[in-house]
Amino acid sequence: MRKSPPILLLLSIVLIAWLYLSKQAPQKPLTTEQTNEVVQPLPQQQEASQVEITPHTSPANTVPELANTIESSGLINALAATNLEQWKAAIEGLKPLAGFKFQQHWLVEQRGRTNGIPIGLSLGNNTIQYKAALISIEAKNETGDIMEVEMQTPNMNIDDTRDLGLKLCNMLDYDSKDFLAWCDKVGNRWLDAPLYAGGNRNYSFQILRGYNDEKPWIINFMITPNP
Repeated sequence: MRKSPPILLLLSIVLIAWLYLSKQAPQKPLTTEQTNEVVQPLPQQQEASQVEITPHTSPANTVPELANTIESSGLINALAATNLEQWKAAIEGLKPLAGFKFQQHWLVEQRGRTNGIPIGLSLGNNTIQYKAALISIEAKNETGDIMEVEMQTPNMNIDDTRDLGLKLCNMLDYDSKDFLAWCDKVGNRWLDAPLYAGGNRNYSFQILRGYNDEKPWIINFMITPNP
């Protein structure tokens, strides 16, 4: 009977140890479940980020084609405008004058002739920017087809006149010998000086007097389409 207390003590220790271990064992799967809850949403966050970036993709750049008509911006080819409506849409300020039975006349002029509307002239491989202080257009009444266009430059000195006139000769494939000889002869002396004219059937230019001692010359460029 004296040995029973140690046996009871030993059984008590074993029972306490078993209860302790049984409480600790279920905690392992709980740790695993918590880890899964944190890792599982990561792929969804990456997909969401990709969706947000997609709209910022830059579209491919497109280059608009330039139309072969006249525009008020100066990127123009007046030689390709064969109808009055093209000119009216491109040049602000064109006003109708007194009409006739078979034709109508439209005109715009810059006051003072110190500046001009930029007009492009393109023929073959040559392109010229022509500034017009006056534009006069004659067109058929019924169709609006162009019959004649006159464009006059602002007042120019002999150097500017020579430069633009030489460009016109080259564009029209016209011999510039007589024009350059005229420039050398008259200079800026406009009083009683002879005038010059040259070109071909459809496109031509002539020199007019500007009655200005410093800038005495005006170039009048004419477009006469085939009837």
